[in-house]
Amino acid sequence: MLLEKSLVFLFLLSWVWGGIYLIINFQKIFGPHPDDPSETPGARSFGQTQIWSVWIGIIAVGVYFLFK
Repeated sequence: MLLEKSLVFLFLLSWVWGGIYLIINFQKIFGPHPDDPSETPGARSFGQTQIWSVWIGIIAVGVYFLFK
């Protein structure tokens, strides 16, 4: 059981560090593409909502299994 908890903890740690990397480089990675002027702000906010909800949801599942 200690091995499983350690693996979940390491996964959560890497997931959070990956999220921090994405936050720092958000505009470069997810910013508007200069060759696609038809992209609307509404489409961008919907994509950002999906990204954040998946990121927070996986953290919640990981914390659940960490303290289960």
